[in-house]
Amino acid sequence: MHIWPKPYLLCALISVFLRFSLQLQAQAIRQPNQYLVEAGVYLSSSSQTPFWLRANQYGIVPYSSPSATFRVGVYSEYDSTNHKADRRQKSGYDFGYGLNVVANANRNQLSYEKTVLLPEAYVKVRRGIFEAYVGRRREKFGLADSTLSTGSYSWSGNAMPIPKIQIAIPNFTPIGFTKGWVSIQGTFAHGFLSASGFVRNTMLHQKSLYLRLGRPTEVLRFYGGFNHQVVWGGQTDFVNGIPGVIPVGGKLPSGLIDYFYVVTGINKGRTDTTKYTFFDRTNRVGNHLGSIDFAVEVDLVRHTLYAYRQSLFEDGSLASLINIADGLNGLRIRRNDPNAFVRDILFEFLNTTSQGGSVFILEEAEFRGRDNYFNHQQFRDGWGYRQHTIGTPFIPPALGPNGEYPYGTFTANNRVTVFHVGLAGNLPVSGSMLASPISYMAKLSFSHNLGTYDEPYQPAKDQFSGYLSVNAPLQILGGLQLSGSLATDAGTLYPQGVGAYFSVRKTWNSK
Repeated sequence: MHIWPKPYLLCALISVFLRFSLQLQAQAIRQPNQYLVEAGVYLSSSSQTPFWLRANQYGIVPYSSPSATFRVGVYSEYDSTNHKADRRQKSGYDFGYGLNVVANANRNQLSYEKTVLLPEAYVKVRRGIFEAYVGRRREKFGLADSTLSTGSYSWSGNAMPIPKIQIAIPNFTPIGFTKGWVSIQGTFAHGFLSASGFVRNTMLHQKSLYLRLGRPTEVLRFYGGFNHQVVWGGQTDFVNGIPGVIPVGGKLPSGLIDYFYVVTGINKGRTDTTKYTFFDRTNRVGNHLGSIDFAVEVDLVRHTLYAYRQSLFEDGSLASLINIADGLNGLRIRRNDPNAFVRDILFEFLNTTSQGGSVFILEEAEFRGRDNYFNHQQFRDGWGYRQHTIGTPFIPPALGPNGEYPYGTFTANNRVTVFHVGLAGNLPVSGSMLASPISYMAKLSFSHNLGTYDEPYQPAKDQFSGYLSVNAPLQILGGLQLSGSLATDAGTLYPQGVGAYFSVRKTWNSK
């Protein structure tokens, strides 16, 4: 018996969810309550758009410059009122949806880049503390800063959102008998990845669970949890199989029992040698990765400190603590004044150089060491979606001109150290045309890149990437936002150059 063997069943599930949601939507008579339009242009002194202009932008910024972009969005958010006469309150359901379309014009556009993109298209429904949605939606996972960070290790917002069905407790919600001292947040999702590639029609399993200890009003609050991502299933053109890696017929395990193995991570009990290769029997079904996160938040009245650590796992190395040196470490200092000149300061250090050591160990059906982050022997398109890294952008894809992977694996550079500083605040500028203070954001990142254990860079490549953006909200034409961003790359990993992005954006709410 197989589950989700082909995309049509996922489409059927989406159709049922949409029908249910649209029925509820019709009952609620919801109308769009937010619109946005944005037009902008990217310029660069080199042929490539600088790193920080395109990283963590959900895959909508072209790799090459110059280019122009036009973006429109329509959103309907949850109802914030509590009128008892409201039909939505009587039914206990609340609804929303979002649609965002991006059109890029680029004279030097790469063959794998799309002219028109759909980074968001979803329907969501909420009842009580639970939420469900279907479609594409911008998300990030992990206990890291949401704006100034280099990005969470496993899901940073660098790639186009993956279409999926998800149920969640989206906000930290107190567990009743703890009197608010313990709160929970979590997600469980099934998604559909690329229909092309070395393995076609692959699927995504994703879950996360986080706890908060301490009420929101306490001086100290502790956070802990994990996120778990798995690429699994699919079909490859190697119908004769690849000994030990791809079974004869080219179909990777995708049955109901395999979904159990995917969700639980159990790596025992697979004895069918016609269905499971040596790789499946000694490793796990699917490509597993994620992070175990811890954080602490300290309220100092005038300032708030937020420190976090993400420890990385892709096989058994973390359980054996032999890759414990790897991870994302961050400290954010926030001034509790939204109009402060320096509101946020962030320091981050990312290390992925250990990977459990250079020696690959197989003991008692457990893989350890030489983790080769974001690469995989079966799923050779790696931890990416539409030629973008899903996780930290500092482990980039190694792409050819047609979006292929000339090295035979997803990335050629997964052993990196990154020192990163971020700043955000408001400029001391006032004027009758301003609707609110002018805000700024700065990111300064230095990376030391070693390549991979299999193909090390000789010599190592050092890279500096900087970024500064300024946003000015104006009162003219009912409210416009003018934005200007400047970015630079200097080093041996990316082409040296300076780039800029200028845009005008209009956002308004329906009456």
